Amino acid sequence: MLLGIADSIVLRCFASPERTAIEVVGGVSLTYGEVWRRIRGLADAVSGCAAGRHGRMVALLLPNGADAALALAACQIAGVVAVPLNGRLTAPEMRHILIDADCRLLLTAGQFLGIARQAASGLPLEVIDAAALPTPAHAARPELGRRDAGAEPCVVGYTSGTTGFPKGAVYTHDYYTMNNYRWGWAFGLSGEHVVLIAGPMFHISYAGFALAGLTIGARVRIMPEFSAAMALDELDRHCSFAFLVPTMLRMLADEWEQRGRPPMGAARHLISAGAPVTASLLRTIMQMFPAAKIAEMYGWTEGSFATYEVKQADDLLPNSVGWPALGADVALFGEDGEPCGVGVAGEIGVRGPVPFAGYLGNPEATAAAFHRGYLMSGDIGVFQPDGRLCLVDRKKDVIITGGENVYTMEVERVLLEHPAVRECAVVGLPDERWGERIGALLVVDDPAPDTRQLLEFCRSRLAGYKVPRQFAFASELPRNSMGKVQKARVAEHLSGSGRVCNQ
Repeated sequence: MLLGIADSIVLRCFASPERTAIEVVGGVSLTYGEVWRRIRGLADAVSGCAAGRHGRMVALLLPNGADAALALAACQIAGVVAVPLNGRLTAPEMRHILIDADCRLLLTAGQFLGIARQAASGLPLEVIDAAALPTPAHAARPELGRRDAGAEPCVVGYTSGTTGFPKGAVYTHDYYTMNNYRWGWAFGLSGEHVVLIAGPMFHISYAGFALAGLTIGARVRIMPEFSAAMALDELDRHCSFAFLVPTMLRMLADEWEQRGRPPMGAARHLISAGAPVTASLLRTIMQMFPAAKIAEMYGWTEGSFATYEVKQADDLLPNSVGWPALGADVALFGEDGEPCGVGVAGEIGVRGPVPFAGYLGNPEATAAAFHRGYLMSGDIGVFQPDGRLCLVDRKKDVIITGGENVYTMEVERVLLEHPAVRECAVVGLPDERWGERIGALLVVDDPAPDTRQLLEFCRSRLAGYKVPRQFAFASELPRNSMGKVQKARVAEHLSGSGRVCNQ
């Protein structure tokens, strides 16, 4: 494609310069004309990024706000690759990504300045405070579409791998642009929408919805951080469209109950993803927002937008994530590698309009991610007779807690670094608030560490959402005849013992 997401936003800025583009709740407001000038200022700052072994890579570690979205567009205008960093990671975790991507510039601001400098210490990269960058008073219209850069990388999103170390998923301009367009078509986004960004914008989904809104000329309202009270006010008074993970929906429902279940007026389309939404919660959300479409979509970092369903109160199917989405060819494959028929469980694979470009500097992982041309998810699903896909299991050992993916091997790797831990097994346990909480069954040497020591050990090495909230001890781990740990029995053990820790 000659015009990518950033190009489309720039065109929107010149078409409607006085139209309100971004409002940070409780903070600044920008028109589309001001959005272009800010993009220009950020692009000028990152355009001097030096090339590393993967090209010119710019890490982004920004708090929720206008810059968190506009920096992605600025990187595209400047011709550099954006590498968003999860702000919940520890400095060592961030440092691994900076080294793996060979970033030569880190754009950060606000509360992230300290950890950014800590993570970058000693590395050959420049740290820039975005808050100190000027916005030009005037910015000429750029020459757009000079060449087709569609196959070139524009974003690298890091996702935990089954080895316990993150892998960089490469998004080309065409891949990123097409995904945003598919969202717009499927969800009916228009310039009349007011889009709520409620979650952390280092996640490609939240930043992506902000960019999709700007592309179409919508008004985008950004919450500096999630608050159920603030989000409920936004959806009642201002915002017509929002993407919310199930944990957020649960918090909204609790807040609504505390307020006496008043009618919510503004919301017209709410979408959830990241973990299954229970039928009871869906019904509550439908009662909260009677004028809104309540929908669920399914996808993953590499596979993007795979399925979608607008929920109907009289036809709620447990674990359904809907029908294949616009432009998605979804198939299931059994353990023999052959396609599965209706009613037969298999691993979910997807093909889309633009293929996944692979993992940064990791051709082996890229090749392993595909089967018969389909990008494989690691999730197990079953197609229903009506065409809907139901999730039944996860092939990969991943826990989804509060909408965040946590791979068990990453947590196990850290626990095994503790001098008293000989063996460990980490599993996800049902949790009413977070969807799942992380539990760990440990085999330890004397003197056994107490829970407080284990928590402190993990917190110094893992992001907070990756730290186990429940520990139990055993003389040995349950294993099968082949020596493989039986995770189901581990979960049973933890469900019957172990103290849940408040974090």
